[in-house]
Amino acid sequence: MILKKRSFQKLGAAAVLGGFCFTAHCAHRAGSEYNITAVYTQSAICIDGILDESAWQRAAPVFLKNNRSDQEVNREVSTRVMTCYDDSTLYIGFICNDPDIWTRFTQRDEHLWTEEAVEVFIDVDDVPDTYVEIEVSPANVLFDSYIVDPQNINIPATAAFNLPGIRTAVKIAGTLNVRADRDSSWSVEIAVPFRDLAMARTKNVTAGMGIKVNFFRLDKNQGMASAGYAWSPTHGRFHNPAAFGRLLFKK
Repeated sequence: MILKKRSFQKLGAAAVLGGFCFTAHCAHRAGSEYNITAVYTQSAICIDGILDESAWQRAAPVFLKNNRSDQEVNREVSTRVMTCYDDSTLYIGFICNDPDIWTRFTQRDEHLWTEEAVEVFIDVDDVPDTYVEIEVSPANVLFDSYIVDPQNINIPATAAFNLPGIRTAVKIAGTLNVRADRDSSWSVEIAVPFRDLAMARTKNVTAGMGIKVNFFRLDKNQGMASAGYAWSPTHGRFHNPAAFGRLLFKK
């Protein structure tokens, strides 16, 4: 099942969003110890939710861990993330093992973090408290926001910000919203033009810059405890810029 790709064209303006929160207290590695490498592609990436281009095959995946315990997760619900880029665009791919794929949301900027979704945080400037958040649901519904104060997020203001050139697509191996059966996985492709990441402090975003990122997934399977997964675990709220890792570019 392939959900039709969506291209969003609304104009952006600074806004903020509410993050999903988990609580735990344990030691963890600093975000600076986490690196993911985006591989360069000269060939076009078709945003269809199918990660079959050669760039995806060359990209080394990172795996998300339990955000609370910092432990690896069961293969049944494992998540891997890959990145690649061309001269104008950053591409992010998720492959989410999931026995119960579902969502009730249908409209852009609904509160995807309360159900199942993948999330990406992208920080292109030297101000830790300002960054872009992108969420995509299994139904290919998008939530995008620009954070300006991670400790005091104004949820109603989130719809004011939009990435004008973002494209997303989802492919499902299973049946969306049929809770009685057993699904396999869903994969997500996200294309973000570098120009869309440019903000007041950073007017020109390129692959040569030091970009900080983190990746998350929210998973709520029937008969299982709700879980949050992270590349660089925060052991609390997802909105912890100190935990961001580094996105490196390989040409």
